[in-house]
Amino acid sequence: MSVIGPSCNIPSETSPGCGCAAGTEQAGGKAAGTAVATAMVAAACTVCCVLPFTLPAVVLASAGSLIAVLDHAHGLMTKLSIAVVLCAWGWIVWRARTAGLKIRTSVLAAMCAATVLTATAALWPVMEPAVFHALGVAKKPKPPAS
Repeated sequence: MSVIGPSCNIPSETSPGCGCAAGTEQAGGKAAGTAVATAMVAAACTVCCVLPFTLPAVVLASAGSLIAVLDHAHGLMTKLSIAVVLCAWGWIVWRARTAGLKIRTSVLAAMCAATVLTATAALWPVMEPAVFHALGVAKKPKPPAS
């Protein structure tokens, strides 16, 4: 009488040893693995070879259209920026007076930078000819509408 159970047989062609089930091998496993590997290699080749040629064209086209949209929104965005900067200055002064707090240097530096950038954007139509002339870039004048 065995404490473990039935004894293990020596493996043979018809019987696996020690109660192990016979392994069944899938017929299409190697073909599927080869197909997946081939697809991965094709995707890698596409990324390496095609993407460097197409990506710059896509980025430039997108940037050009974005710049054109932003050019038309210049006036509205400048007015909105002026309003936001004025409201921010008003909020900072009001909070400093009502709470009796000292305005931090970092807040003053950030607000001064925002004010300078907003003033530059607001005055850009006036400054543009002088800046282009100083850079040596000639901008053609628009022909008069008739």
